[in-house]
Amino acid sequence: MKSKVLIVDDERMLVETIEYNLQKAGYETLLAFDGESALAQARDGRPDAIILDVMLPKTSGWEVCRVLRQDPDHRTSAPILMLTARGEESDKVIGLELGADDYLVKPFSMRELVARVRALLRRAAPAVSPPADASEVLHVGNVQMDIARHEVRVQTGPHQPGHEAGAMHEVKLSLKEYELLQVLLRHPGKAVPRETLLERVWGDDFYGDERTLDVHIRWLREKLETNPSQPQHILTIRGVGYKFKA
Repeated sequence: MKSKVLIVDDERMLVETIEYNLQKAGYETLLAFDGESALAQARDGRPDAIILDVMLPKTSGWEVCRVLRQDPDHRTSAPILMLTARGEESDKVIGLELGADDYLVKPFSMRELVARVRALLRRAAPAVSPPADASEVLHVGNVQMDIARHEVRVQTGPHQPGHEAGAMHEVKLSLKEYELLQVLLRHPGKAVPRETLLERVWGDDFYGDERTLDVHIRWLREKLETNPSQPQHILTIRGVGYKFKA
């Protein structure tokens, strides 16, 4: 079954060129020329990957990316490749912060774009190998991960509102957040190098910016830590990577 790619850009000639090259590479395509139609196509067409321009009429690419990652009615885990005419550092950071998986600065070669789409689709499948015992439960500190159920529960601290202290409550994680946490939990108390985390979760053909790892770590802290700005469990080991401390 062919993978489906949504192309979003208001430059029709560029869209047609991208469409031709993707179809030549064996992909199906969906097209959108503004932000509103992009959201509709993403919801109804269920693409496997999305190529999203930043500068769009009606709704900007930044806003489309935010909605696709955060709005329950439009949320998708399909990888997003942002296209931008500017190469400023701030644009790249904004895209990563909003949940984009990669970015490409115009002008670009069609060969590179197709290669990046191929890499994104390859990495979209779970990269962490399933354990031999599917009923395995990882329990480190205040975090419990049930592999079979694909669930993560956190023990409530004494100062967390809305939950009884000491009780376990489920937290919803994206696929990459789940995989990242699983790698950390399998090495409790040990520093896991950045390169290892990127390879295990995003694949050894990772094309994107390494800061996507830092963004996902921040999201994990927001969901698991009592005080994300002063984490007690997901710790940064400068010059190395990250570790999970019980």
